[in-house]
Amino acid sequence: MIPKNKNSHLDLKKDNFSNFVVDLRSPQDDLLASPKKKRRNWRQILVTLLGRLGFVVHKIKPNLLTTEPSLTRQSFSSTIIKQQSQLFFSWLKRELISLNLLKSQRSLKLKKRPENYWSQFIRKQEQIFNQSALNNHRSRKFISKFKKVSSSKTSKKFWWSPRLFFILALVCIVLFFQILLGWPLNSFGNLEHRVIGHSNLALNNLMKAGSLASQLKFQQASSNFQQASTNFLTASHSLDQINNNLLFLASLSTNPQIKLIADSKNFLKAGTETADLGNNLVLASQTLFNSHQDNFPKTLDKFLFYTHHALHNAQNLQQTIKQIDVQNLPSNYRLKFVSLQKQVNLLTDNLNNFVQVGDQLKTILGMSRDKRYLLVFQNNAELRASGGFLGSYALVDLSAGRITNLEVPAGGSYDTAGAMQVRVVAPQPLWLVNPLWHFWDANWWPDWPTTAQNLMWFYERSGGSSVDGVISITPTVVARLLKITGPIDLRSQYGVVIDANNFWETVQTISERKNLVKTDPQALRGLLTDSQALQTTLPLRQGLSTNSQHKPKKIIGDLMAKILEVLPQKLTKNNLLKIISIFQQDLSEKQILFYFTNPKLEALAVRNNWAGKIRQTTGDYLLVVNTNIAGQKTDRVISQKINESSIVQSDGSIIDTLQIIRTHHGRKGTPFTGVRNVDWLRVYVPAGSKLISASGFQSPASKYLQQKPNPNWTLSPLLASERAASTDAQTGTKIYQESGKTVFANWSILDPGQQAVITLRYRLPFNFFNSRLSTANSSWLEKLSNWLNPNFTSPLSYSLMVQKQPGALASSFNSQLVVPKKWFVFWRYPQKLLGYNGWHIKNQLDADQYYVVLLKKTTKP
Repeated sequence: MIPKNKNSHLDLKKDNFSNFVVDLRSPQDDLLASPKKKRRNWRQILVTLLGRLGFVVHKIKPNLLTTEPSLTRQSFSSTIIKQQSQLFFSWLKRELISLNLLKSQRSLKLKKRPENYWSQFIRKQEQIFNQSALNNHRSRKFISKFKKVSSSKTSKKFWWSPRLFFILALVCIVLFFQILLGWPLNSFGNLEHRVIGHSNLALNNLMKAGSLASQLKFQQASSNFQQASTNFLTASHSLDQINNNLLFLASLSTNPQIKLIADSKNFLKAGTETADLGNNLVLASQTLFNSHQDNFPKTLDKFLFYTHHALHNAQNLQQTIKQIDVQNLPSNYRLKFVSLQKQVNLLTDNLNNFVQVGDQLKTILGMSRDKRYLLVFQNNAELRASGGFLGSYALVDLSAGRITNLEVPAGGSYDTAGAMQVRVVAPQPLWLVNPLWHFWDANWWPDWPTTAQNLMWFYERSGGSSVDGVISITPTVVARLLKITGPIDLRSQYGVVIDANNFWETVQTISERKNLVKTDPQALRGLLTDSQALQTTLPLRQGLSTNSQHKPKKIIGDLMAKILEVLPQKLTKNNLLKIISIFQQDLSEKQILFYFTNPKLEALAVRNNWAGKIRQTTGDYLLVVNTNIAGQKTDRVISQKINESSIVQSDGSIIDTLQIIRTHHGRKGTPFTGVRNVDWLRVYVPAGSKLISASGFQSPASKYLQQKPNPNWTLSPLLASERAASTDAQTGTKIYQESGKTVFANWSILDPGQQAVITLRYRLPFNFFNSRLSTANSSWLEKLSNWLNPNFTSPLSYSLMVQKQPGALASSFNSQLVVPKKWFVFWRYPQKLLGYNGWHIKNQLDADQYYVVLLKKTTKP
């Protein structure tokens, strides 16, 4: 309590506060006291409150009210206190001057006492208030009414008064200010060091954990992630000692050191979420190596448990960083945090997709219901539209994540011929070898869902069972897997050890034994003439009970069985990143394709671009498809270069010129590759495109095209549009609609050492200027932009989707876009796209690619 003695310590401090604080504390000098009725001494209450406030302020800074506060303090904590104190007392001083409600009519009747400085100050404030009140019409009216009420003997005194209102407001302000200062101010500096110290430790642990995780040292990384999280939490708990109101006031400061503390909680929260995210990812990875492999369902559940938590951390992190102003962070952390901001959205999306795939993985692997898949091997050395010649296939049964049955017919796809129940007319280009359509030629379309459904149809009509989906792999996938598994010992079966380097030649030689016996018997030297049954832990069935000798495709089944047997043993920390990288590469190159009869699973495959589906776009589009018919394995030694040019005419029409350069690098006479390549070339462009000219095509001799189908054979409805194709009179190019595209198709023939240049010119079905945004339908923001930029017209867009043929080797791809003069590019995707009034692209077509630019026209010369 503040002493009431006139000679108390408070009186000695008056001079320090004499320019601001009003001392009205003495009850015997109460100017507001009524001579007739004892009233509450409001001045004493006011003095008490101001005195207590004065002690608090004096404890912070003795000369705070007489010295101009400086913003250049060593500690941002002291600066905050000084700023808030200065702001509060400046406001209070103005309010005392402008809202002096202490005037009382009775005070004139009291006996005067010698005036000191405080009394003079009070009298001046009363005079200012009285003068202001008399000049105000509403104030005069209120005072008059108040006097009438006060003079009435029968009426009660009006309960409300300006003095009471002022005192209550002052009490609330003082209490609010004391709440802000309720935290122990003398330890603020120490807390600052503790927060920063723990944050630095946490960041160091976080970076160290990330480095260890990248090295797959999960145990040590997990420990560092946990320690980082603990340090972040410690710093956050220390920061919780600061009142949130003080943090809000700190956010209003212009001093970056002060503003840092306003964002500090979000920054520490982001650090905690990042540490927890890393820790959960590490724990998810550990389950793949530390769990018992004989209980795969339990391992998968545990793995998904941690990945779900990691996704939750990523989503929280995404929301937290949106609330952080990077400019408030220390300069040495800004670049790291900017990098985090750029990556967190991508990370969250990828984790979300990964979790969705992981959840559906249970269904794919037969965890809830047994699954049966048709696994086809497409040889991309002999290209077909969806990957390659379909020489072998397998039937795979899955239950609870395990292979319960693996059937790989030793005779390959040819074993389906005898049981085929329907005679179907093949696509006309296949008449070159056989007008009757078979299972091994059923992969006719580049759109994998269409091809997969056709394969299922042929398989079922050949005596096969219904399946839950079709999965395609190429020899490229097998060769890359051999880099993980290492050499596969097949000496007892074939007299060879197969690795990634000799895989293609060895498997191809063994598969084509019958042909090589006549053409190149030297190639068979050292190979066993009779293949023995493979001993494996997998439930492998190959149908060797009949015609067990010289089954041409048995090597495929034996090799795949061995790879599937060895691969789980190679799923180690050292191989994990390599396996993930190979799998991602195979998917992007379409060396692996998925089709599911389950709509949810198929939608998942399409969304992740694993389904090999032809995409629908509103802009330009290009897909070049090569189909090797009777050209043996020559596609392995053929390179392809695609040059595309789009020229926008003055009227907005667009002329595309496509040049395809194919070069045969094989040597004549070399087995498999030293022969003529016969290619049915198809070019998919936007639907409605009109062919202008074509050149460079070459058809086989007419004597090879004499075979005709039987009129009684069945016509496939999937070939209806192709049968209805029109033919260009000059070049013989077929033109038809398929998969939402216009197709130009013709023959190309290449001998070893030769090069073919094929050129197509066609007009696109849309106009460049039709993509102009209408002002009537545009948003208010765009209208405002047009008003502020009258010299610019509405933007136009131009896009190009280029899809890669499944299974094919990467082609060289060059593209040029030329737009009319005065149109320039102001936005592009990807950002590395070159060109001012169009684009210049030089790339490898090893995956689907998408390009888009936004253009504007200026009226300036």
